[in-house]
Amino acid sequence: MSWLKALLYLLAVAICAAWTGLAYHLGAESRGAAVRLEWQSERAANARAVVNALERTLDAQQALAEGLVARDAAHSKEIERVQGEKALLEHRLSSGGVRVSVPARAPACRPAGDEGASAAGQPEEARAELDPAFAAAVAGITGDGDAAIVDLNACIDRYNEVRGQFNALTGSARAQTP
Repeated sequence: MSWLKALLYLLAVAICAAWTGLAYHLGAESRGAAVRLEWQSERAANARAVVNALERTLDAQQALAEGLVARDAAHSKEIERVQGEKALLEHRLSSGGVRVSVPARAPACRPAGDEGASAAGQPEEARAELDPAFAAAVAGITGDGDAAIVDLNACIDRYNEVRGQFNALTGSARAQTP
């Protein structure tokens, strides 16, 4: 009977060892599942953050595109206005409707009968009238310069709008340079 007692003790020890092993195995599996669950929830949070950032980027891109389209339309209207003013001025200059004169050096001696402006103590300014075709050509050059300035201002406005949108999107706190 002592072997039966030993067998019972041995069986009890084996059952305790199996139970402990099973509990350890289930605990390890449970810890692994908890780690996998935490990892998956972290991945889901990261995916939500990426989706939110992408939505903000797409919204900003759409707003920027709409703003640039509006700026382009305003720029086109401004260019049309400048070209219209240039064409009108060139037409009026070439037709003689507007005359252009520039200061000219007066001869050292003036005729004796010309005392109108000198009598009042004001020296008379000599002027030379430009040829209408030459005046129209000069007006064309200045009109081209005006159009170039409008183009440059539109370019600067577009740059500032894109920079502002980018800084707002990235949360940049850098000082904006004029």
